[in-house]
Amino acid sequence: MYDNFSPKAVTQGLPPATQKTRDKWVEGLIEAGHNFVAWHDGKVIGHSALIVEEDRNNGEYLIFVLQNVRNKGLGTLLTKRAIDKARELGLAAVWLTVEALNFRAIKLYKKEGFVFQDTGERERTMILRL
Repeated sequence: MYDNFSPKAVTQGLPPATQKTRDKWVEGLIEAGHNFVAWHDGKVIGHSALIVEEDRNNGEYLIFVLQNVRNKGLGTLLTKRAIDKARELGLAAVWLTVEALNFRAIKLYKKEGFVFQDTGERERTMILRL
């Protein structure tokens, strides 16, 4: 999926632009996080991950959905599944960073209960207290 994702390396350098770095990044997510995937015709079209920070009793959330399948509810489903997992794990909160101008993503996160934690100009942190 990430080989076809565009644009690469825009937000926080993710997904990484080079194949080798991208593969290593995905392997790290698989090892470190709880991953959720949306499939269509045998291909991954959406991916989200919840990276638990046990010492802080919270988790970082990230999500990517291929451009040609956006606005079909996949982001909502992937986000709900990650939140359900966070609750199942007994986490106190889930947080994420989002580009300040990514209004589509911000709308999704707000709909699921995330609120802004800062006033960054380029990137904003949002949190969902569970």
